[in-house]
Amino acid sequence: MLVKIKDVFKTIGTPSVTYVSRNDGEYERLLTEYLEVAGKLCLITGPSKTGKSTLYQKVLADLNKLPLIVRCDDQMTTDDVWRKALEDVNFDRITASTAAEDVQVTGAAKMGGTMGWGWLANLIGEVSLGIADKVSESTAREKIISRPSPKHLIPVLKNLPYVLVIEDFHYLKEEVKKSLFQQWKAFVDEEVSVIVLGTTHHAVDLAYSNKDLVGRIAHIEVGTWLTSDIEQIITSGFSYLNIPIKKALVEFIATECVGLPIITQSCCLRLFFDKRISEIDTLEGGTRPAFEEEDIAKALYNVAHTDFSVFRDIYDVIIRGFRKGGKYQTYELLLLAFTLDPITFKLQRHELDERLAQLSIKFATPPATSINSTLGVLSKLQHKYAFELLEWSQKLRTLYILEPSFLFYLRWKEERKLTDSLPSDRIERIYSIIFNDVQTRFPTIRVK
Repeated sequence: MLVKIKDVFKTIGTPSVTYVSRNDGEYERLLTEYLEVAGKLCLITGPSKTGKSTLYQKVLADLNKLPLIVRCDDQMTTDDVWRKALEDVNFDRITASTAAEDVQVTGAAKMGGTMGWGWLANLIGEVSLGIADKVSESTAREKIISRPSPKHLIPVLKNLPYVLVIEDFHYLKEEVKKSLFQQWKAFVDEEVSVIVLGTTHHAVDLAYSNKDLVGRIAHIEVGTWLTSDIEQIITSGFSYLNIPIKKALVEFIATECVGLPIITQSCCLRLFFDKRISEIDTLEGGTRPAFEEEDIAKALYNVAHTDFSVFRDIYDVIIRGFRKGGKYQTYELLLLAFTLDPITFKLQRHELDERLAQLSIKFATPPATSINSTLGVLSKLQHKYAFELLEWSQKLRTLYILEPSFLFYLRWKEERKLTDSLPSDRIERIYSIIFNDVQTRFPTIRVK
């Protein structure tokens, strides 16, 4: 049977073959339980690309529910949120899904006759919408959307198999966030559950600061994945394709993908694409592709320079800093410190010094005053160019990488030395990899 590699290692959408319930399905169980208790405000927080969207999509599909998704940005108002949700209501989809028995509507919806904007206007109350007589579906829709509010959206969520999902909540302005949490009291009172996704805990702080929501908040903190769960993605995909892969290589990929399933999927897909393979016959027999350490390294490099090329310009902005010229490359050195092993998303001040000492072979080590000054202005530099990838905590004297995929990019943006990436008891070689515009070389070195 011919299988397309892109359908196994999916980089867009919810994977099927390589879907892994992390932590033995703990997050799926929690979200399912929360949604089954009507009126819960389900907060899912964690770094980007850690599987928050995949989590709710899988759970809603299992519950035969449809997501009504609002993707936020920093220009949206509270009314914009409700308007966007109402605009995306699709009664034709509900009708088709109901006929196919994929989803179910409540008894109230069934009793209301044909579902549509007229049906919703009747539930809301035509008089309140300024509708005196029967009007067309398009007119009813226009009237409802022109006055977006929770009162107009709640009947949809209460009677139809929709669940409101607010994505990228962290992008909203503070006053909009506060207003939304105040208005969500109406959802709680009507026993309507909502899912809110964000990258920070600030949503949790805002939620708990609203006394009306106490006892109705359910928080799931999604961090980067355990290496063991990442390994399951790799092994399940290769097993499905009936292709063997060394355990040491699985561990290598899982480690270098910095706990992000999207990078894991991309790397595995790239392994085949680099060999000009787009589909595989999963039946026994025939030639099977074999992969070695240099194939993995090449795939990781290619993923960094294709899927995450957006970080290239940001990297250049950071290493330039606020100064032109200068004796020391302090900004660049702070980033390079994260390219050294072991992989970490945070470095305390003394750990920074230790790593900078390792880099002193190639770079002049800047004095403490230069390092402290650079750390102190990182926030200002990022604010100037409207991105946030690093955070220096003076109180904890720790430098954090806030975006896990940026750490991956740093480690694979160019030259990468694989000194300890693979267990020395399982392999005999390590590779020093030099990438440039002309060629890629893999000189073999014996491990003593």
